Amino acid sequence: TSSCEADLLRDELPSQYLSLGMAEQNMMSFAGGLAREGYHPYIHTFAVFVTRRPFDQVAMSIAVPNLPVRLLGFLPGLTTPGGVTHQAIDDVALMRAIPNMRILEVGDATEVESVLDVAESIEGPVYIRMWRGQVPRLFPTPMKFGVPRMLSDGTDVALISSGLCTEEALKVKKTFALSGIQIRHLHLSTIVPFPTRDIVEAAEQVKYGVVVMENHSIVGGIGSLTAEALAEHGIGKKLLRLGVPGVYAHGASCGYLMKEYGFDSSALIQAVEKLVGRSLQSAGNMTATARQVLSAEERPEDL
Repeated sequence: TSSCEADLLRDELPSQYLSLGMAEQNMMSFAGGLAREGYHPYIHTFAVFVTRRPFDQVAMSIAVPNLPVRLLGFLPGLTTPGGVTHQAIDDVALMRAIPNMRILEVGDATEVESVLDVAESIEGPVYIRMWRGQVPRLFPTPMKFGVPRMLSDGTDVALISSGLCTEEALKVKKTFALSGIQIRHLHLSTIVPFPTRDIVEAAEQVKYGVVVMENHSIVGGIGSLTAEALAEHGIGKKLLRLGVPGVYAHGASCGYLMKEYGFDSSALIQAVEKLVGRSLQSAGNMTATARQVLSAEERPEDL
C-alpha cells in the first residue's frame, strides 16, 4: 500500500479505498465487475503486477468488454532496484497487444498531476506508467492525450523519448548545441494510440536519422512502434533504439542500470555520434556534460 503511495488515498478517502492484497488476478476481475456496475475503478500496484502477472484477467475481464478501468503501474522499467521480479521491462509490449487498451506515461511532475484527468477523458481501459517519490518538473503545461511535446526543433537528428528518459536526454542538450547538432526532440506521454504522423514527420525532416530512448525493452516498446511506423510509411532513415537490450537486468539503482544497459545520457551522445559520423566533443567534456543535472530551480518536487 505505502510502496505505491496508495495509503495517501486510503487516509484521505477511506470509503473509496479497497485493499485486495497480493492477489492481482482477482483484483483485475474485481475491478471489471465494479466497472460493469457503473464505477470507474483505479488499480494501484507495481507495473509488473498490473501487466505480466494478471495479463489474462486484464484482457478478458477489462479489455474485451472495453470497461473504464484505470491501471496505474508504479516503477516501470528499471526504476525499481527490486531486480527482475519487479522490473516491468515488457509492460508496454504486453499492453499494446491488447485491443481497446490505451497507454500513457508520465515524464515529470506536471504530467503526474494531470494524467488522471487525461485518463478519465478516455473511454475504455487505460494503463499508466507512473512514478512515485521525487519527480522533476520539466513542463509548464498539462499533458494532452495523443499530443507529443516538441522540446526542440532541428534538422539533423530526431530524438523520441518518454518517461524518465526525457529528463536524461535533456541533460545533454547543451552538448548537442555546442557541437552544432540540431535535435528535433519529441517527448511522448501517449504511447497507445501511437502518434505515428508526428513520428513520421520528424523522421522525414531530419538528415541523419532517429534515436529512440525508453525505459523498457527495445523489443515491443516505443522503439518497435517507431520502427513499424517508419517501415509502413517507407521512411528510409537510420533508427537507433536505446533501452533494455533484450536481457533480464539485475537489481541496482536506476542510474547505474541505465548506464549499464546503454540508455543514459552518455549512450545518447554516442548514438548521435554514430548517426552523424563524427565525435561531438572530447571525451572529458562529454562525460562532464552528461553528468549535469537540472538546476535546483528546475528540478525536483517531492510528490
